Amino acid sequence: MADHDSVRSALKLMQENVDGAMYRAVLDMASEGIIVTDAENHIVAVNPAFTAITGYPPDEVVGRNPSMLHSGLHDSEFYQAMWDTIRALGRWEGDIFDRRRDGSVYRARLAIAIERDAAGNAVRHVAIFRDVTEAREVSERLWRHSNYDLLTELPNRGLFLDRFLQALVRAGRGSQRVALLFVGLDGFKTINDTLGHSIGDKVLHEAGRRFQGLIGRGDTVARFGGDEFTVALTEIDGVDGVETVIRALLEALYEPFLVETHHILLSCSIGACLWPGDGDDVETLMRNATSAMQAAKEAGRNTFRFFTPTMDARAKARSRLAGELSNSLAGHEFQLAYQPIVEVATGRLVGAEALLRWQNRYIGAVSPEQFVPLAEEMGLIMPIGDWLIGEACREAAEWDRAGLGALKVAVNVSPRQVQQGDVALTLERALGETGLAPERVTVEITESLLLSCGTEIIEKLARIRRLGVTLAIDDFGTGYASLAYLKHFQVDLLKIDRSFVATCLENPEDGRLIEAILALAHSLGMRVVGEGVESPAQLEFLAERGCDLAQGYHYSPPLLSSRFRSYATL
Repeated sequence: MADHDSVRSALKLMQENVDGAMYRAVLDMASEGIIVTDAENHIVAVNPAFTAITGYPPDEVVGRNPSMLHSGLHDSEFYQAMWDTIRALGRWEGDIFDRRRDGSVYRARLAIAIERDAAGNAVRHVAIFRDVTEAREVSERLWRHSNYDLLTELPNRGLFLDRFLQALVRAGRGSQRVALLFVGLDGFKTINDTLGHSIGDKVLHEAGRRFQGLIGRGDTVARFGGDEFTVALTEIDGVDGVETVIRALLEALYEPFLVETHHILLSCSIGACLWPGDGDDVETLMRNATSAMQAAKEAGRNTFRFFTPTMDARAKARSRLAGELSNSLAGHEFQLAYQPIVEVATGRLVGAEALLRWQNRYIGAVSPEQFVPLAEEMGLIMPIGDWLIGEACREAAEWDRAGLGALKVAVNVSPRQVQQGDVALTLERALGETGLAPERVTVEITESLLLSCGTEIIEKLARIRRLGVTLAIDDFGTGYASLAYLKHFQVDLLKIDRSFVATCLENPEDGRLIEAILALAHSLGMRVVGEGVESPAQLEFLAERGCDLAQGYHYSPPLLSSRFRSYATL
């Protein structure tokens, strides 16, 4: 490595015998480039390593100034500071960009020292350098790999937290304020689950690019993980300035994402907190901004919320819920409730939908609206979903033994179960263990799966049907799907979402939508279930239009196993 000791050794040898064989041996054998100049800084000697690094033979450089190597990447102030240091201290060391004979630029680690006479006047300069281009590039790539997200090219979690801490320190010294924004993309999991991760990755990259373009110098936007981004705003004046940035981030996603052949609409929910005021340390501020983001999602998404103390209490409660949920399956805390499904024309009971219920030993009953999204976030939906299928098949087999007739059981599967799991294998195992006939089972998929007509999804659904299991689309009419998507799938059953049934008598548009769904489904050979039937008038509306099946509180609420068996015997 080029350093001051090497320079001093070379100077000492020169002093002993400037023109001698030892000096020449040092020049010839050194692996580092060496340049010797006179008092006026004209080159008097170079070594073979110099030629190997720069491409210049000795006869093209002797007598010339080393400035011939300048790359043009340093300004005059850089060289002025370097020579000021050399004159004051007699030496200088640092990295420099120079140019080879072929015009290419290289990065060198350079050490320069002065040889002086007895009077202190400069006699000559000796520079020793080595090419560190590759080493520095490798080091910088490693640093970037450790500190930047490879997908979005934004700072990653570690670098963001480091910058955010530095921003808090600087703000504390200057009596300034800092804002932290936590940005969560709305419904991004649906994109991954239905269109695939490669499409999702491109959406993430484009979202990061749009966010980055809105952030000022000194501020930081980062990909914190998954579909979440964080933003640190420094030197802010107050809430109004923060809100201006937030609204710009929301509007950045208004333009559709055009990825391959897909036209994707996306929004985000943003939580914000301020320092000082909303927390004393990075961890607290991050937790509070996350709580505010969750509040924004619960408020309907595509909006923002500033942190309030109430949110902190809710975040702690959610954290406790997550802790309890992680042990719920092993603790046998789940059970199924069964809502009767009735044939509209005859009033005959034909089956039931199995609905998941969680009774925690400490918290009590927890709503599916609370724990199902949490289970998806925590990666627990796969084992819970497998348990649900097995338990529902066991119960339906018990109906046979109880003499209730050939009632069908319907089970819901999440998009993630279809995308990442093997629902057909789970069904095959459950049917084999219970002896239940496959035609007794209905698998309900979400409408969002219709967004993906990829061969992988279609084949997975086809495998389910090849078992002899009925395939249904749940909550039809609420998602992004068009009725035209139905022709790509071999679906047996459509379930009209309860929101349309609830308003079909008062809202003519919902009534016409139900009529259209019924007409198209029947033309494609599908049967239709009306969900959420709560009154005789709603049932009559569906019956007049040829709806095949119905379920809802008009017949019965979801019932635990023993109560459903009693209902089925009436």
